[in-house]
Amino acid sequence: DKVTLLAEIAEWPDEIDKGRAEAAMKRAEERLANKTEAIDVKRAEFALRKALVRLDIAK
Repeated sequence: DKVTLLAEIAEWPDEIDKGRAEAAMKRAEERLANKTEAIDVKRAEFALRKALVRLDIAK
């Protein structure tokens, strides 16, 4: 059996900077909480999901 995984970015759990991921999560949450037409909602949602996944993996 064989699995091929295509990804633009890959990180090992021990390489994840938890402080940086937490800061990214807070920034994304703030952007989404203060929705204005100036922000890209999809981009903020993606940033939030990415930060949450990074924090989950780093546990």
